[in-house]
Amino acid sequence: MKLDFGKRHMDVATFPFRFMRALMAVEAGAAEESECFLALEKTKNNNDQSWVREWSVLAENVSQLAEKAMQAGQTITARQAYMRACTYYQVAMFSLSPADKRLFEYLAASRALFHKGAKLFSPQIDTLDIPFGNYHLPAYFVPGGNSKQPTLLIINGGDSTNEEMFNWMGWAAKKRGWNLLVFEGPGQWSALQLNPGMTLRVEYEEPVQAVIDYLLTRNDVDPAKIALYGLSMSSLLAARVAAFEERICACVLNGGPVVDINQAWEAVRPAWVRKTIPGVWDFFFGLLAKLNPQFGGFVNHFYWSFGVSTLRELLNAWVPFNISGLAPRIDCPVLILEGEAEYAQTDAKSVLLALRFISELTCPTAIYEFEIDKDGWAASHCQVGGADQATTVIFDWLEKTVNKKKSLLAEVPKPDWSVLRRHHHNKELEEVLLNMPGNVTLLNRMK
Repeated sequence: MKLDFGKRHMDVATFPFRFMRALMAVEAGAAEESECFLALEKTKNNNDQSWVREWSVLAENVSQLAEKAMQAGQTITARQAYMRACTYYQVAMFSLSPADKRLFEYLAASRALFHKGAKLFSPQIDTLDIPFGNYHLPAYFVPGGNSKQPTLLIINGGDSTNEEMFNWMGWAAKKRGWNLLVFEGPGQWSALQLNPGMTLRVEYEEPVQAVIDYLLTRNDVDPAKIALYGLSMSSLLAARVAAFEERICACVLNGGPVVDINQAWEAVRPAWVRKTIPGVWDFFFGLLAKLNPQFGGFVNHFYWSFGVSTLRELLNAWVPFNISGLAPRIDCPVLILEGEAEYAQTDAKSVLLALRFISELTCPTAIYEFEIDKDGWAASHCQVGGADQATTVIFDWLEKTVNKKKSLLAEVPKPDWSVLRRHHHNKELEEVLLNMPGNVTLLNRMK
């Protein structure tokens, strides 16, 4: 397959975006560039089923390598291959419909492979099942040291997994002396597969409460230093949690904050569509999902997450996902990460909602913008393609905010908002920017 990595292809779930997402695991040893490029080369151009086939074949081949290495006692080779095979199965599965049995086969296989690899690290990666009512939340924990350490707690995004987020953030946290715990909650991949009926809900302060309760039972967790991270959809969930959970000492919102998901859906629906009867729109919606793998994979995933089968049910399910009015309740410091490509891809109304939410925050609030021409793929949605650039900013800010250490990030007391204005400028937006409170600052790396 030939890929165009130009700016317009930084959108979520395009083929270039998927490929960069796979490469995000390379630094963690959970992907290999040569294997990724080989799968890409074998994939037919813009053919979704060919993509699924080639990545799943690669995953099976690497998993067999892992098993052979394990039988030969070559545990390091086995560990590396287990982690890579896990990634490749997930790259294959992301666009599959829940009606396709391969989705659940690949999801279970990727999870099992990660568990095998996790046992071969020293110390081992803890694989957890955290009690949550009648359910159990799958999670991973890696310690940052031998004593009580600060902990970064991660809520997965709309279509990320524990394994993926661990590869993106886990080793970066450990290198800096931070514990990391990532979990999947209601409506998320393995959590839903292992707990049928635990569908997506907005009240994520409830599962987070259960996770923090668990963290406080560990003797390697500093109870006063538990920070929260949410990306994409979970930027909304994390902001909501920070509004209700007093045990959070700092909060990172990546790719947002997303304020009203239902409004975002409405913004991308053409006016003529809003006037059609539900059955007609469902027909066109289904046709579009078949013709556009990027769109289809995204929508099919949330059908499963919510346990619904029609567009009308899906749109209604998103209505409660709205955090308007909650900003003043957030007391802990907040870091917001934004990519310029996200500005370009987001409608003006959603941008305005996010800015109004930020303007209502009364806590210390820092914003870091990744620019396309300066930061490349780090300017894409949630810095897919720029993992090290993202973790550098995140942990530098956390070290300054939580551990009170010196920072390589400089605050800009009078933001110029020039990056945002390249893509959005209207009277309402300008009014919000001009009246942005002094607790909101932009961050830049020191020259």
